[in-house]
Amino acid sequence: MSKKSTSKALENIALITQIGISMAVPIIGSIFLGNFLDKKLGTNILFLIVFLILGVGAAFMTLFKMTSRMSNRK
Repeated sequence: MSKKSTSKALENIALITQIGISMAVPIIGSIFLGNFLDKKLGTNILFLIVFLILGVGAAFMTLFKMTSRMSNRK
């Protein structure tokens, strides 16, 4: 493998990892926050569902911004 192809492969792996982390962190954080608020306030799963929807929305908004930046760069 040439040095240029190795560098391109590592760049793609880094991008995929960044996308995965950028999608997982808001979703997992919103689940923990919603669960915490449900326990504190005594609600069933109200805040869990609300924050899960917000976390998924934030994750996809981040994904959209990242992909649009990458497409503008090329």
